[in-house]
Amino acid sequence: MVLIGSFAVFLLFGPKKEEQTDVPILSLIIVFGVFCLISSSNWLSIYLTIELFTLCFFILIARGSGYSVEAGLKYFILGALSSGLFLFGCALLCGIGANIHFSHIELLFNSKQVFSAVSIPIGYLLIIVALFFKLSVAPFHMWVPDVYEGAPTKIVLLLAIVPKIGFFSLIISIGLPVNFFFLGILFSLFVGALGALNQTKIKRLLAYSGVGHMGFILWGLENGSFESLQASLVYLFIYIVMTICAFSIILSFNVYKNLLVEFSGLSRYLPFFSITLGVLFFSIAGIPPFAGFFGKWFILLSGILSKSYFIFFFAVFCSVIAGVYYIRIIKILFFQKNSFLLITIKALKKESKLNFKKVFLIGFCFYFILFFFLSPHFLFFFFSQIIFDLF
Repeated sequence: MVLIGSFAVFLLFGPKKEEQTDVPILSLIIVFGVFCLISSSNWLSIYLTIELFTLCFFILIARGSGYSVEAGLKYFILGALSSGLFLFGCALLCGIGANIHFSHIELLFNSKQVFSAVSIPIGYLLIIVALFFKLSVAPFHMWVPDVYEGAPTKIVLLLAIVPKIGFFSLIISIGLPVNFFFLGILFSLFVGALGALNQTKIKRLLAYSGVGHMGFILWGLENGSFESLQASLVYLFIYIVMTICAFSIILSFNVYKNLLVEFSGLSRYLPFFSITLGVLFFSIAGIPPFAGFFGKWFILLSGILSKSYFIFFFAVFCSVIAGVYYIRIIKILFFQKNSFLLITIKALKKESKLNFKKVFLIGFCFYFILFFFLSPHFLFFFFSQIIFDLF
């Protein structure tokens, strides 16, 4: 999944000279850092890896206008705060266990020291809070909408995909106690549904949508069964494909201010983009028979099997609310007139940035989203082999 996400980002890099030097190099360092994060076996290497690609992301996000600099500073300051919490939590665990490797983590639970009964839960809690910051899980998502809005779109795509894969792999490999996930799941589902209702910019809307998706993926991890873990990995893969498709279309459309009204009446000018966007947002909303429906369906089914009835009904309720703003985008695309004529004309008359690489990415993602229902089991077979290798 890391290779798919990074390959998509590198395809979207343009021919500009500055994108042929430092931006691809920093992006490669980020991808290398994520691979190191996945293969790490001790707390120290994890902390150093997190700091490595946090610094690279700060440089990439801060490039450009004043909004980009502001977004970069927010990401750097809050990222440093979360890294400090992570380091403090690791210090508590390593201080008790006298070892920095994961293989000795189970010995902490068997420790009979009085101090360990307090320090172990606090250490785990600090580590989980730090990872929730990185994963943009509510209520630690405050930086996400501003960074998505201010950062360059290609960097937002990289930020939305690659680190999430690494941190979810870290959660699975460490085996963090999932009873701490409950509040994060509820907050993420609720914030993701309500936060996007009043958004007028497409990237801020996708930011809140991503928060909601993190709630579904965490719920699969919280259930703890083989089927739920399998469903979470499938959901994560589908989320990656839908995110690549969304940002590829945004880059191809070449919006002027990233406003939703710029998509008004788009079906009369660019019918292919309109149909693709319509299918994409139907899939993100979880409407059958598209790929996003199967991702949510398998997560909900694993929740029923785990008897998590409260979260099940809450997730369905939040999905219905989230469907409102996805349907609103469909209405803007196909039924709304050009209310902001000046912005729309500027956006449509700008030189098109569509090329073969973007057409390839959009076409591949569109084909996957549209025809996933024909054979959804191949992903389950693939991820089942990964889970067997892990455990």
